[in-house]
Order: sequence, then structure tokens, then C-alpha cells
Amino acid sequence: MLNTEIKELIVYLKNIVAEEKPDDGVIEKYRDDPDFIELNGLVRGIRGACKKHFEMIFDLFPDPTIITTMKDGKLLAYNRAFLKLIKTRGKTIFDESMNIHDLYFELDKREQLVAQLKQNGVCENMEITVNDVNDEMFVGLVSAQAINIEGKPHILSVIRDITAIKELEAQIIQLSIKDKLTQVFNRPKLDEFLQSELERSERTKAPFSIILVDIDSLRNINESYGNPIGDELLVAIAEILKQNVRGTDFIGRWSGEEFLVILPDTDEAGAVTLAEKIRTIVEESEFKIVGKLTASFGVSAYRKDLLPATLISRAQAARSRAKEKGRNRVECQ
Repeated sequence: MLNTEIKELIVYLKNIVAEEKPDDGVIEKYRDDPDFIELNGLVRGIRGACKKHFEMIFDLFPDPTIITTMKDGKLLAYNRAFLKLIKTRGKTIFDESMNIHDLYFELDKREQLVAQLKQNGVCENMEITVNDVNDEMFVGLVSAQAINIEGKPHILSVIRDITAIKELEAQIIQLSIKDKLTQVFNRPKLDEFLQSELERSERTKAPFSIILVDIDSLRNINESYGNPIGDELLVAIAEILKQNVRGTDFIGRWSGEEFLVILPDTDEAGAVTLAEKIRTIVEESEFKIVGKLTASFGVSAYRKDLLPATLISRAQAARSRAKEKGRNRVECQ
């Protein structure tokens, strides 16, 4: 069995290694003991060497890393990579008097991070949106570990700027759902919207309608002026559509020269009214190079259709009838 003196010394040494405040009574009791003095110096020397090694590794760690207090987020230390990140993001002057809130972290996310650290001691890969001094947004991926410094809880956080990755992800998503030329929805996404609205109307009995917009004589324009001019016209028509529909409506490029407008909670009369409005705007607009342009419209409303194809088929038939009657018309079926 260990005697009382040895137990006291073990607890004292553990506190030194853990960087907790040692018992002053032990220091007073053994301060003149040569063995205690030697052991105390040895342990403190080992701890000091370990601290220097940690600080060297901490500073050279390639990812931005900081140490903050757990309680109030006061910034205690940061490494070179973090300083470079902050300078890159426009903040060039700061010191240890700052707290983490001054670094523009979302406060609710920090509260979540702290709660998770208190529960598990670790938090991995939390995305935090940050506002830099230039009011530009960037996204940090934060992994954190609860650590103890001088008997008080602190947070060691590694922060990676993943803004470029998130922007690339957003671009990939946009490419998967948008038409590259006109930046309205593409055909696969329109199919999704059609199916969703059809199911919603079946469930709620709410009306919904579609408008098929066909640019008149676009093939002749391409042959006469070239495809780039035709592309410019497609972009212009897409812009007219975007400016004249509600935020709840969906616009997409259905085929080469056709657009589809999906109108939730809209009956046939409402769809015809909108189609006439757009037809008039197109007719009265002046387009670069070609001057005047018209479009033909086919309108179709939900009639307990079981498939989107039946709704589209009626709109196509109406559009064809508008073409046959001289173009620049709105027909419904």
C-alpha cells in the first residue's frame, strides 16, 4: 500500500502534468526536501518540453487552427495557417483580446458546437457560414476537440475554408437542373415538377395549368442569321418569361425552340390570360438584329390526368393549332 506522502506527491505530479493548479499545501510541506525539489523540477521540465513541442506542431500544422476558451470564446492562440486565412479574408489586425464572435462565426452554430463538445468531447465537420470584414460569405468546415488548460475547459478548433468546394457543388447542382444557355429549368427537372404538381392536384383538387411557348420562325432565323443570334433570342424570351410569372411558377426549356411554364393553383382562364400577356410583350418587343418576333402558345389545364404526358399532349395540340391559324396566337385544349 502507498503511504500518505507518496499519494500526495502522485496527486501533485498529476496536477502538474494536467496543467491544473497543484496543491499549495504539498509545496509548502515538501519545499525543502531535495528529492521533491529534483522530482518537481524534472516533471516541470518534461511538461515544458512537451508544451514547446506542441506549440511547434500547432504553429506548423497546415490547416487553420485556434484555441479558444469554452465559456466565452476568447481567442487564446492561433497558428500561421489561421493568420493566413484571416489575412486572405481581409482581417489583418487582431490580438488575443478578441473572442470568436469577432471572427464572424454564426453564434447559433457555435452554441451547437459547444453543446456537442460538452456532451462528447469532440465535434467533427460542422459547416459554419462566416461573414468576413468585406461582408463576403465563406464557409468553414470546423472540427473541434475539448481540451483542458490550467484546469479550465478550452476548445481546439481546426477550420478549413471550403468556399470553393461549396461553390463547385452549387454549380454542379445548377448544371443538373438548369438549361445551360437560358438558365431556366431543363427538361428532366420540368418532368419532376409536372409529376409533382399532378400528384398534388390529385390529392388536393387544386387546379394547375401549363403553357407551351413556341418561338415562331426560329429555324428560319438560325438559317438567315446564324445559331448565335438564335441563341440570343432564346435567352431574351426566357428573360421575358421570368419577368412575367410568379415566384411559385416554374419555367423551363422543353425543347430546342419551346419553353414550358408550369402554373400551380391556376385554372385554364388564368393561364390563357398570362399567355396573352406574354404574347403581347413578345410581339411588341424589339429584338437585336431580327427586330420583331412572335410566339405561339398552347395552354392546357389539369383534368384529372393520370400522366403528365396527356397534359403535355393537349398543350402541344393547342400550340399546333395556333401555328396553323397563322402563329402569334394563344390556343387551349
